[in-house]
Amino acid sequence: MRLVVFAVLAGCAPRTLPSDTAERADRVRHYTIWLGGARVGTAVEHETWSRTGVQLTRDERLRFLRGDAEIELTTAIVIDADQYLRARSVRWTERGADVHTADATRDRTGWQLSTGGRLAQAAVPAELVPLLVRRDGAFAGTVFLPARGFVAGTGRIEPVAPGRLVARLALDAGPIVEATIDLDRDGAPARVVDGEGVIAIRASEAQANEPFRAVDLIAATAIPIAGHASSRIALDASVALPAVPGQLARGAVVELDASLAGSLPAGPPTRDRAHEIRALVSAVRSRITPDLGVPASARDASTATAGDCTTFALAYAALAARRGIPTRVVTGLRVDGDRLVRHRWAVSWTGTRWIAIDAAYGAVPAGGNLIGLAVHDADDAGLVAGEAALAHVRAARWLD
Repeated sequence: MRLVVFAVLAGCAPRTLPSDTAERADRVRHYTIWLGGARVGTAVEHETWSRTGVQLTRDERLRFLRGDAEIELTTAIVIDADQYLRARSVRWTERGADVHTADATRDRTGWQLSTGGRLAQAAVPAELVPLLVRRDGAFAGTVFLPARGFVAGTGRIEPVAPGRLVARLALDAGPIVEATIDLDRDGAPARVVDGEGVIAIRASEAQANEPFRAVDLIAATAIPIAGHASSRIALDASVALPAVPGQLARGAVVELDASLAGSLPAGPPTRDRAHEIRALVSAVRSRITPDLGVPASARDASTATAGDCTTFALAYAALAARRGIPTRVVTGLRVDGDRLVRHRWAVSWTGTRWIAIDAAYGAVPAGGNLIGLAVHDADDAGLVAGEAALAHVRAARWLD
């Protein structure tokens, strides 16, 4: 699963110009990005003003290991806005194993997205929010995330202490994500901590350019399991576990067994399609080569030929949807020895029951080693919803 760095979130339709010429001065800001106490990347922001408004560019470079695979992922977001800080256009580019781009353009009717669909005219790109906060201090309104398929929600940012703000985004897909922001003397973020433990710290250009050793992201985000292995795990978590096949949750304790049916709402009764589901999993595994170095994308799921567990889950879900098999994606954790690692799989309605499908491992039905935290759609909004749930698990121990 890919790393998500949480942007500072808030937004509204501003009605005033920046208060003085100094506030409209060109600026460059550098940040180092950290996870689990290890550095994983760098971000550089350029704020360039002209008579017609401002162009804000954010270039983020992530470098880390996933197992033995070293990943370098570059994301660029370019926002053009007028002098009132009303965004007119957004362009997003991601460069990794492949190059992906998307655009959004705002007119009198709202935002037109190159990926299809529309957003409300008042929606604000998240990366523009620090400028709004620097000018006005606090906002509430519609916010969207360019790097995550333009997923939108209702954002709010408020001061909680001198120089400290709390940002909260309630996504339209359901989950809530948060960040704590400490402000620098110039009103820009000096330190941002998101709900997944990703930290962005303002730095000098020299500090941002210092080399760093790539760390294993899987290990950095894994949760150790205390005690001796059994079929039950107690979680220190603040999320209600869904009733997916393969698990039975009683409060903070979850029992794991592939035979557990869960209690998702029944789908349409038909003939048993379990054999067809197994054939789809085989087709996915024949087409896709396991490769932790290839970032997953909901947009490329139907054509992907390499990728991680997310790629396998999304590719299977795409095939199942074409066959009319009710399917959802699950974000959660997989038991890996004495630790829990982040993982994705699917659940499908066979016509008589729901079963778990872990296409990455060819398991049909799957379960017994999987803890589902969120059930969602196979799109960008769903992936963000799942990732928000991951942040709520802090520790785990086996129960005898």
